[in-house]
Amino acid sequence: MLKAAAVAQTEEEEAPKEEVKNVPQYGSVAWIDYLSETEGHLPTPINVSIAASLCYPCPELKWYNFDVYPHKIKLTNTGYTVILGAKWRTERPYLEGGPFLEKHVLSQVHFHWGKNMMEGSEHTVDKRRYPGEMQVTFFKADYMTQEEALRHNDGVVMVCYMIKYGVNPDERLSWIIEGLPRIQEAQTHTRVGPYPMSRLLPMFYEDYFLYWGGLDTVRGENYVVRWLVPRKSLFASFDQMKAFRKLWNPWDEPNLCNFRQLQDRQDRQILFISPHWNLYNSLLPTPRIPEESISVLSSNYQKNHWMLPPQNAYMLPKEEATEQ
Repeated sequence: MLKAAAVAQTEEEEAPKEEVKNVPQYGSVAWIDYLSETEGHLPTPINVSIAASLCYPCPELKWYNFDVYPHKIKLTNTGYTVILGAKWRTERPYLEGGPFLEKHVLSQVHFHWGKNMMEGSEHTVDKRRYPGEMQVTFFKADYMTQEEALRHNDGVVMVCYMIKYGVNPDERLSWIIEGLPRIQEAQTHTRVGPYPMSRLLPMFYEDYFLYWGGLDTVRGENYVVRWLVPRKSLFASFDQMKAFRKLWNPWDEPNLCNFRQLQDRQDRQILFISPHWNLYNSLLPTPRIPEESISVLSSNYQKNHWMLPPQNAYMLPKEEATEQ
């Protein structure tokens, strides 16, 4: 009897103990990151709305260096989408604060569209689909590259702007769309601009939706991504959206649509971060007057003015601007 008890005690000691993970305090930014462990592989895209979301406080989201002109911008027709990639001679634009514990660097911009003006966006807002969607990819700076960041649950953020229908063309998209006829064939590219990213991206520091979900690739891989859907949006005229549908896919046929099917929300949390404006509709009205940039220069640019390109000379102190 004593021998059997001793054996049982030994087995208990040798059995591996389950790790008890401490759940961060609700209301903290760390709690948002914790959700990636349970919700990170759920399918995307989904519908977002104020009614189906949980209000959650966060610090202000800060945008750095989005007014700085890049060295060059390349527009590529991959055959599946249009990708905008930019290179800066020194420091890239990045995000800090908000729902992030670390700095996240701008990687690329790509677009989704449909066969007509009644479809095109991947996400729906208040169960309504829009003519297009612009997705902006950021990755955690510590991982150095987007490829490495994709291997980590906290590595990649996708900011998804709805593109509404507008009677007049949106000037923010015009300089992109002007380059599309030059990349009609798949796997071709051209140069556009260069212009600062503040000329394209509507910036926000509050009032946006956040959720976790997986991103599937054509190679069958699934990555965990944090998805942000701001209430601010773009708009596009009929002719602007038609320009996307003239691009060819890899089989030299018009790429009429490239958005994914809507997925079930399941049990995941959709967070409504720091609501501020009216709550009548989940998307805010299009402003009549273009909003001013809320981007600021990083400390590196402020300390080392030589890092700024000539187009940003207006940001320099008067003495240095005169010398240039």
